[in-house]
Amino acid sequence: MLTKLIFIIIVIFSLVGVGKMFLKLTNLLENNGEILIASQEVNYIAKIVYTDYLITNRNLNTMTAEAFTKFLNKHIKSDDNLRDYSKDPWLMPYRLIIRSKDVYEIRSAGPDLEFNTNDDIIAVSQY
Repeated sequence: MLTKLIFIIIVIFSLVGVGKMFLKLTNLLENNGEILIASQEVNYIAKIVYTDYLITNRNLNTMTAEAFTKFLNKHIKSDDNLRDYSKDPWLMPYRLIIRSKDVYEIRSAGPDLEFNTNDDIIAVSQY
């Protein structure tokens, strides 16, 4: 009887462990599409910012978060208008971060919805 109880406990713990692993894998697979989209978008946004800088010589250091959102809404248009392209696939606003006098990055918070963590999606560019 004790052997059967130990066996049942082991099976239950194994199933719980497999279940947790399955949930993590499912979450990872669900986010792969969004990660790909955000990766493409941060690179595209970095190019738009660079092109705008070349044309207007805009001082990126003075661009506030609100101004950056307006900039993206003005410069990124889609035919479907189903999404606000100033936000990543998780509906967090993209950020423009100035790293030095000629280096900037475009950042998505990534699946965890928190900036400055390991899953952030980043495009670094120079102007």
